[in-house]
Order: sequence, then structure tokens, then C-alpha cells
Amino acid sequence: MATKKFVLFLAAGTVLVTGCSSLGSTPRPDGTASPQPEPSVRAVPKVPTDRLQVTRPLDKYAPDTADDTALKQAEAVVVNRCLRDLGHPQHPLDENAVAEAEPNIYEFLWFPEAARNGYSLPPEGPEKGSWDDTATQTEKKLLSGKMVTYKGHQVPKDGCYGEAGRELTEGASPPSKFEEQGMVITRVSDASPRGLIESYVSVIRQTLSLQIQQDSRIERVISRWSSCMKSDGYAYASPTEAATDARWQTNTGKGPSKAEKDTAIADMACKKRVRYLEVVVAVESAYEQRYISQHAEQMKEFLDLRDKWRKNAERVTGA
Repeated sequence: MATKKFVLFLAAGTVLVTGCSSLGSTPRPDGTASPQPEPSVRAVPKVPTDRLQVTRPLDKYAPDTADDTALKQAEAVVVNRCLRDLGHPQHPLDENAVAEAEPNIYEFLWFPEAARNGYSLPPEGPEKGSWDDTATQTEKKLLSGKMVTYKGHQVPKDGCYGEAGRELTEGASPPSKFEEQGMVITRVSDASPRGLIESYVSVIRQTLSLQIQQDSRIERVISRWSSCMKSDGYAYASPTEAATDARWQTNTGKGPSKAEKDTAIADMACKKRVRYLEVVVAVESAYEQRYISQHAEQMKEFLDLRDKWRKNAERVTGA
């Protein structure tokens, strides 16, 4: 059975995340918390369910696929140059690698596949082996800086990845720490900037999630969804309850059961009927837009970092 995923994705190897969050309030003069009003929703958009991407306000601040491709290729150029300088030209990174867009709302995967996969994600195709899969321990140490010298050469501080990180962030060094409502991202020293702003955005969304879950419009659409499911013979209080039903979590090796697939089909039909995804995206967008307005200077810094890193990457590759 394909894997079920209910997690917050952060870029591996670039950050450490710690802390907890307390949300939905602003401080009063006496130090106690005063709840913020629910932000207004101007319009509920039409959300297509046949693709894996949806655009919300915070998305414009993170590098897009073209930006990520430029950074990925530039990182490979610098790392390969570093390895050559150390006397290790064999097994270079792919300097023509292309970044792929990732799904950003995982429930979208279930719509076209509910009848076949139930609440499991669609089976992934054969995965191409990454450079790390075939790298030797020596190569990994050269990239991470865990080897100090090699063939008489001094390995750069934090390795070839560290050298790439410094070159790509030249003149636009990201903060060593990003904190949002008690959640803290600590950047690994001289790590690649790839995925870093996405990690900031992920943490912002995580800290907004509690407010969004308690929003009256979300509560109403979930209530309508639950009533719709009840009319079809299913007793679930929320979509999360349906998706995480204990009966679906056991891997029998035979694929999703008929009961799981029937439930998923009814779930998707009810989501469409009550415009569940449209309401969720509209409400999330309203909270994100308010956050952006309240943190305008910080968000401008994100854009400046992204733009400067892209220029550095193009300088490295000659694009």
C-alpha cells in the first residue's frame, strides 16, 4: 500500500526547528492576550482538483521552480569545482539537474485516485538514484567538511557544500535564526540556501494553522461536510477523522480495502459539494495576507534574499 502522509515538510539538512507555538492573540497593555478578529475573505476561489498545486499569498516569497533550478545547478557547479580543486574530479554532481514542483496540498492527490487508492498517496514511480545514494564516505565528508585535509589540500570550512552556500549567499546572508511564535529555525552553518525560505514559510504556516483550525468559517464548512457524509452513511466529525481512521492505517499488503475506497470516494464527493477546498484555501489566504501585512519588512527581506540568491546563481552558471 502506498504511504500515507500527514506531516510538515521542511528542507532536510538546512535547518533545525525547535519550540512550540501560542497563537491567535495580540498582547494587551497589561500583558494579557487579546484575540485578533477573523480576517475577512474577499472571495472564495474555484480550486481545481485535477492538479497538485494551489497558490496562496505566502508562495510568492519562496523561490519558485525556476529559482530552485538555478540554485541547484549553481550549487553543483561550485561543489564540482571544489572537488576538482581538492583532487577529486570523479563523480561530479549533475550541473543540469532540474527542480520539480512539489504538491503543496496533499489532499489534492486523493481526488483523482480515491477510487483506486483510498486515502493512500498514489504509488511513486521508480525513483532515480540521487548523488548521495552512490557517494562514498570520503565524498560525503568532503562535502560536509568532516574531513579537514585531502591529498594535501585543505578542505574548505564546512566542506564543499559550505563553500557553495557562501558563494550563493554572498552579499545576502540569511539570518542564523528565524523565530515565529515560539518556533525557531536555526540555520546549519554555511548550509545551502536551497529550501531555506521554504522552511521559513512552512513554519509561518504551521504557526497560523491553529488560528485557521479554530476559524468559524472552517468550522462551518467542516460541519457541512460532516452532515453530507452522514447522509451517505458515514459518521465522521471531520475530514481528518475520516482520513486517519484506524482501519486504514494497517498495511495488509493487499492494498486499500473496499471500505476505505468507498469512504474516500464519499469524502471527495462531499468536499466538492460543500466547496471544502475552496473555503480552506480562501481562509488560509486571508490569514496569510494579514500576516504579510503585519510583517511587511520581514517579507520584503525574503524577496530580497530570493532575488539576490538567484542573481548569484546565474553569475556562477553564466546564465
